[in-house]
This record gives sequence, C-alpha cells and structure tokens, in this order.
Amino acid sequence: MKRNLSCVAVIPDGNRRYAKKNGMPAIEGHKKGAEVLRGCLDFFRKKGVKEVIIYGLSEDNLKRPKEEIQGLFELYEREAERFLGDKSIHENEIKIEFLSTNPEALPKSLRDVISKLTDATKGYSRYVVRILLSWSAQHEIARAAYKAYEIARKGLPLPDIQKLLLVKSSPDLIIRTGEQSRMSDFLTIQSRYSEIYFTSKLFPEMSENDFKQAYDWFFKQESNIGR
Repeated sequence: MKRNLSCVAVIPDGNRRYAKKNGMPAIEGHKKGAEVLRGCLDFFRKKGVKEVIIYGLSEDNLKRPKEEIQGLFELYEREAERFLGDKSIHENEIKIEFLSTNPEALPKSLRDVISKLTDATKGYSRYVVRILLSWSAQHEIARAAYKAYEIARKGLPLPDIQKLLLVKSSPDLIIRTGEQSRMSDFLTIQSRYSEIYFTSKLFPEMSENDFKQAYDWFFKQESNIGR
C-alpha cells in the first residue's frame, strides 16, 4: 500500500552549537537556522506536503540567558513580518498559525505581529504551517485533561483526547536534527505513530538534499499501525 505524507514536523536542533562551532554569537546560529527553515518549508510545499509543524521554542528554552531569548523573540518577530509581506505565502494560500501553551511569555510586540499574520492567512487552506512557540507537550496534555474533566462533570460523552489538544494533527514524519535522539516535550500524543528521522547534522547545516533524504527515507519504512 502506498504511503501518504501529508504532515511533517521538524525539531530544528543545533543552532547554538552551529554558532559555537563557527565562532559566532548564538543569535547568528538562530538566524542561519531561520534561513534553512524557509528552504525546508519550500521543499515540502513543492513535494505536496499539506502541513508542516515547527518546534520553534519550548517552554524549557525560556530558561536560557535573557539576551539570547530576547534575540530569539526579535528574530521571530522579523520572520513573522517577512511572512506577512511574502507574496508566495498568499499566492500559494499558506495558512500560518502560531500555537503556545504559555503565550503570556511572548512579548506583546511579537504577539501583535503573530495576530496580524494569523488574520491575514486564516482564510487559506491549501497548505498549513504551524509554529510552536513557548511550548510544552506536558502542559498541552494537562490542559486537555482539564477539558476532559469539565466534559465528564457535565455527564457528556468524552471525545477522542486528541480533539481536545491544541495541535490536532498527527505528523506522518518527524525530523529531528542535531545528534539528539529524543522528543524534548514536543508532540507526545500526536506522535505515537509517527516515523521519526534522526540526523546528526545541525539544523543550520541542513540542505535541500538532506530534507530529500528524510523524505525518501519515510517512503521506505513499512507501516504496521495497529498490527
């Protein structure tokens, strides 16, 4: 049976190590990662992948040095502004969503740009890009459990738990860069049947050919879901 690849998730790890390796400030590694991310999104769109989920910033990442976090917020704000004025976003009808389990941790200026971008693309449905900022799967699950409790308290039938989550999609393929082989509080429930592709390359070192290797690898895996 031919496999379908409709949703890809990316854990773009290694920006800081790339910067250190090349004698740069940490933020320069993140800037290079942003360039690679744009190429990643273009690659999967051209391959017909309808949805891409990006692990942009975890809640644990907020414990990093204040200067680095501020630089990251400013970078995401600039990238959101770039998307807002990018003709290809509108020509290809790409919906862009930012999801957070702790949105108050994001500065107001970033939340304002995110709101503008969300409004500008909310009518699109051909492709979807979801970017998780200030994110914790543990907190997402806790939120869903509370919703389930409220439903049960009213005596109503409980829906599938995934319908109560912020991210309702299940990635077919998850790509994790940067040598680490763990999920890092990403999409705990949604990833239960995902194929997970690990690469030792740091995210800023990834090329179109590297994403193609992950894409091709997916179709070589045998799906035995539920068997």
